[in-house]
Amino acid sequence: MDLHELKERLGPNLSRWLVAAVLLPPIVYSAVTDHYLPFFLVMLAIGALTWWEYSRNLLGHDRIGLFGLGAAGWALTAAGAYFYGPSGQSIGLVGAISMGAVYAMWALERESGPVLLNLLGRFALGHIYLSFLLSFFLLLKKLDAGGLWLVYVLVVTIAADTAAFYVGSKVKGPKLCPKISPNKTVSGLFGGAAGAMAVSAACAWFLSASLPLLAVLGLFLGFWGAVGDLFESALKRAIGIKDSSGLLLGHGGFWDRIDSLLFNIAPVYVVAEMVMNSL
Repeated sequence: MDLHELKERLGPNLSRWLVAAVLLPPIVYSAVTDHYLPFFLVMLAIGALTWWEYSRNLLGHDRIGLFGLGAAGWALTAAGAYFYGPSGQSIGLVGAISMGAVYAMWALERESGPVLLNLLGRFALGHIYLSFLLSFFLLLKKLDAGGLWLVYVLVVTIAADTAAFYVGSKVKGPKLCPKISPNKTVSGLFGGAAGAMAVSAACAWFLSASLPLLAVLGLFLGFWGAVGDLFESALKRAIGIKDSSGLLLGHGGFWDRIDSLLFNIAPVYVVAEMVMNSL
C-alpha cells in the first residue's frame, strides 16, 4: 500500500491529523526543552528536506550539485544564527548566496547564459525564501521564553490553517485566488484569521504579553500566513506541480506544511523580542 492509498483509506481529515500527531511531538519537545542542540538538529533536518523538495522541483532533479550547495548554504545560515544570532544569520546568508558563484564557475561552459542566470536566480530565491526565513526559528529559540514563542507560532498557524480548511469547506463562497489555489475561498481566509486571532489571544497569559497585542498579532498572522501559502502555491503553479513531494502521507511534503510558518516566523520573532525587552 502506497501513501496515496493509505490517505484514501483514512480519509482527508484523519490522515491530516495522523501526520500532525507523528510530526508535532518531537518538534514541540525540541522547541521547549532547555537544550538548544536538539532543536538545532531538528531544524537542520527540516531545512535539508525542504531544500531537497525545492531543488528537485525548481532547480531540476538531476542538478545534485546545486542541491548540495543549497543544503550547505542552509547549514551555513543556520550555524550563523545558532552561534552568533542576527549578525551570524546575515553573514551566513551572504555566504550561502555566494555559493552560486561556485556553481557558475563550474557550469559556465556547460550551460547557456539564460539557463545559468535562471538557475542562479532560483538558487538565490531559495536562500532568501527558505534558508533566511527558516533561520528565524533558531533566532527565536535563543530568546528568553523562546521555546514558548515557538509553540505559539506553531499553534496559531495550525489554528489558522485548520479553521480555514473547515470554514472554507462548510461555507464555501467566492474563490480567493482561483488561478493560484483553486480550493481556497474568501470565507476560509477570514475563518482562518478569526481562528488565529482567538487562539493567539488565549496565549497571552503564558507569554506575559498583552491580550490586545496578541489578538492583533494573531489576526495579522492569519492573513500573512495565507500569503505565505499562496506564495508557495504560485511557485508550484508556475512549474505545474500540486505537491512539493509525497513524503507526508499524501499531504505533500515538508515545504507544503511550512509555507505559512515561513512567513509567520519573522514577525513573531520581532514581537517576541519586543515583549522580552519590555519585561
